Amino acid sequence: MKDETKNKIAAQIEEIHFGEDLSAELEGFALKKIFAVDDDKFIFFSYANDAAHCALTTYFHEETMEFKVRQKIGLTEFCLTKFFTEDFAHFKEMLDAELDDAIKNLRYFKNKKPNRFLREKKIDTWTYGLELPATLEGFELFISPAAPVEVTNGSFIVINYADFSINSDFVIYYNIYNDEFGGESRINGAPHVTYAFDAKTLEDLEDKLKKNLVDELKAIRK
Repeated sequence: MKDETKNKIAAQIEEIHFGEDLSAELEGFALKKIFAVDDDKFIFFSYANDAAHCALTTYFHEETMEFKVRQKIGLTEFCLTKFFTEDFAHFKEMLDAELDDAIKNLRYFKNKKPNRFLREKKIDTWTYGLELPATLEGFELFISPAAPVEVTNGSFIVINYADFSINSDFVIYYNIYNDEFGGESRINGAPHVTYAFDAKTLEDLEDKLKKNLVDELKAIRK
């Protein structure tokens, strides 16, 4: 990050007293004040629940010149687009008004029901999805089809098997725009796209999961 940008952000922090009235804990998430540069970002603070493998981080992104909120669920990270703004004072106002709700939504993400698009796909009554094992090849079922997680660009995580001890997981996404399911693995944090799970219907996805899921998890571990 350029010194000019860093100094400007520091001055704005002081001007609007940003972060001075933060709660030490919200919904079981612990506050960590950072206020430091990380590459092209200036990180302000985060709230994290390590046991739940969830966190929320606020920062300024020099590349886009925007203030942002990044959310982490398991090993998946994505921005909450409603917080994007180029105005620091407005960013503070939005956080003051909506931070508590954002963290509450993060805390209870496993209680959310599928939205209309996924209900139309009958994801919530999919027998195979309801019967997925809680653990498989040492991976835990972190996100299930009963409670999909919306991420970005019209995509939802419908299945996520994770092994946090090795920073690796496997994800099945559904995208509402192309009406397709697809898979992706992370091996020690690095994404690896696979086409072995591409499907248009739950029936096709089920067939591919039955054929390939165990082998995919074994390959991640190796």
